Amino acid sequence: MKEIHRENSDVRRHYTVQKNSAESFHAKILYAGELKKSIGWKEQLHSHPFCEIVYVKSGSGILHTDSCSFPVQQGDLLVYNTGTIHSEAADDNKEFSLLFCGIDRLHLKDKPANCILEPDACPVLHTGRLQPLLESYFENLIAEMQSKPYYYDEVSRSLVRIILNLVLRLLAEQDNHYFKTNESYRRAREYIDQNYNRIECVEDVCKNMYISRYYLTHLFKEYSGLSPIQYIISKRMENAKQLLQSTDLPVHEIALRSGYNEISSFLKTFKKIENMTPSEYRDSIKNK
Repeated sequence: MKEIHRENSDVRRHYTVQKNSAESFHAKILYAGELKKSIGWKEQLHSHPFCEIVYVKSGSGILHTDSCSFPVQQGDLLVYNTGTIHSEAADDNKEFSLLFCGIDRLHLKDKPANCILEPDACPVLHTGRLQPLLESYFENLIAEMQSKPYYYDEVSRSLVRIILNLVLRLLAEQDNHYFKTNESYRRAREYIDQNYNRIECVEDVCKNMYISRYYLTHLFKEYSGLSPIQYIISKRMENAKQLLQSTDLPVHEIALRSGYNEISSFLKTFKKIENMTPSEYRDSIKNK
C-alpha cells in the first residue's frame, strides 16, 4: 500500500478504497427515459431480450407478471431480468411516473446473461435509505442522454454502473446469501482470522487449504482486493492497535502476540502502515 502524502490529523483524514465487491461487469446502456401516465393507465404484458430497471418516481400502481401481481409505490425499484413478462398499471386514483433504463450485455457471476435477480425472486425492491441516491442518478442519467453534452456517453455509462451497483447493494443488504462468495476464499479467510499470529508464511495457509499459492492469491485479490500477505498483516495490525489501546503491555509483548518474533519487523511494518511508531500510537490514543 502506498503511503499517503500527508499524515492523518485532527483536521485531515484520508479514506482509501479497497475492493470489497465480487462483481466486475461491463454493460451497455440501450435507453433511459421517463414515463408519465394518467390515472387508471394500463400497459400490455411484454418482455425484453435485455434487462430493465424501473424506478417509481411518484404515484402508486400494480406490477403484473405472468404469474403474480405486486403493489408498487413511490421509491420502489422494479427489476426485470431478460425474458421476464411484465406490465405496469397506475392506480385508479393516482398518476404514475416512472424513470427507467434498459441494459444489455450484463454479466454477473453465477447469473445468466442480462439477469440480476434469481428466477423466482420478487421483482420489486424497496429502496429505503438509498431512495434519494437512486432517484438522483436516474434523473441525471436521463438528463445526460436527453441533452447530449460533451462526454455524455461516458458520463451515462458511469451513471448506469452506479445504478447497477446500488441495486446490487440493496440485494446484498436484504439477502446475505445473494452473493455466493467462493467457499475456498471463505475458509482461507477464516483460517487466517483464527491463526494470523501463528502463521509464519503464506505457504502455511496453502498447506492447510490444499491449494496453490497462485490460486490463493487469485482468490484474495478477487474477493478482498488484497494479497494474502496483506490480509495477514492487516489482521496483525488490527490486533496490535487493539492491544495498544486497551492494555499496558510492552511493545515487544504486543509484537509477539500479533505474530512477530522480531520486534524490528513489527516496528517497521507498524510505522509504514500507521505513519507512527506503536508508542506514538498509544500516546495519541491516551491524549484524545
